[in-house]
Parts: sequence; C-alpha cells; structure tokens
Amino acid sequence: MSNSNIYFNVDTQKDLFDRDGMDIPNNESILDNLSLICDFLNKNNLKTIHSIRWFNDDSDFFSEMPDYTKKFPKHCVIDTKGARFINQTAPREYFLMNWVDNNIIFPEIHNNRNIVVTKKKPSFFEGNSFAEALINNLGVPFMERPTFYLFGVDIDDTALSLLRRGYTVYIVTDANIKLNGQPFKKENIFNSGVDPETGKQGKEVSDLNFITTKELIS
Repeated sequence: MSNSNIYFNVDTQKDLFDRDGMDIPNNESILDNLSLICDFLNKNNLKTIHSIRWFNDDSDFFSEMPDYTKKFPKHCVIDTKGARFINQTAPREYFLMNWVDNNIIFPEIHNNRNIVVTKKKPSFFEGNSFAEALINNLGVPFMERPTFYLFGVDIDDTALSLLRRGYTVYIVTDANIKLNGQPFKKENIFNSGVDPETGKQGKEVSDLNFITTKELIS
C-alpha cells in the first residue's frame, strides 16, 4: 500500500449497531471484517480518518417519522453512549477535530495516525466546517493527492463527495452497510452522478473502485 493512501472509517458507532438505536438490518454481518481492517491499520500504523455523528439533541433532521434519507430517528447525540465507537473500530489514540470546538491545528493532523472528525450533520463535509481543509492538507507530506479507502456505515455521501473533489476512492465491499441493511453498490454512486440535462455519467465519479477486506489486508 502507498504512503499516500488514507483509510476512512465512516460512522461505526454504537447507535448504528445496537438494536435499541437505528436497528440497521444485517449490521452484524460486517463486524468481523471491520475488526480485521482496524487490526491491520493499527499493526501497520496507517493513516486513518474516523468520522462520527455527534449530533445536537434538537437536530432538525431527527423525526419520529423518519425516511432514512433526510429524516432519521434520534441517534448519536453528543456525549451519549450510543455516539461512541463500537469496540471493533475504536481508535486507541487520536487527534480530535471536533465541530463543537471548531478548531484545527494543521501540524497535528500530520503528527497523529488517527484523526477523529465529529459531525453535526450526517454529511462529512457539511458536518464539520474544517473537513474540507483537513482533506486538502492530508496530501501535503506526500506531494500528491491521497487515495481513500472507505468502510463503515452509510458511506455513500462521503464517497461521492470525495469523488467530486477529484480523489480516487476504493469501497471495501464486505465492510460497509447502508441504513437499509444493504451493502453499498456501484449504482448508488452512478445514479447520483448522472447529469440530469445530458443523462450522461458525471466525469467526477470515474475514479470509483471496489476492493474486498481480504484484498485490502493482504
């Protein structure tokens, strides 16, 4: 694996794996692979971003009638047990980029292997005002744009956002799950990337790739 690879653990939190939380079907099916990946990253000291939902209790996207697209059941509220990482993915040491504090120290994002990014909204780039600056600066030590490897929960928005910014993205096929209990599929991105005027696939999603856990850690 190249030094310019960045691994992205998306929202692997207790409320998203607990039957008393979001109750995502089949979520237990990816736990072993999440553990394998994180053990591999720890053993090899590989740079990892860990995003977490860190929502206000009165967030306007919480609803008792969720559609799981724009409205969601209450989950991952600030300072609750449900907002914590599951044991399989919890980083041991990390630099915290908290939207509540709204600060970032650029040397620290290079001095720490694990970076935890809290989000006030489900979207990575909308959920933390410094997310853009973080991603832009990750490639500086390598003098090249990083490649991102994504795994975790509901990765669609993060993957598409990175692709639209010109990054190459790999999806770990057997270590991710959507809120409906299905794994991410190529169509999820391609359908999002179609230009409504031309009906053609957007150029920005051409660098989407797929990899299995076994391929990633071998």
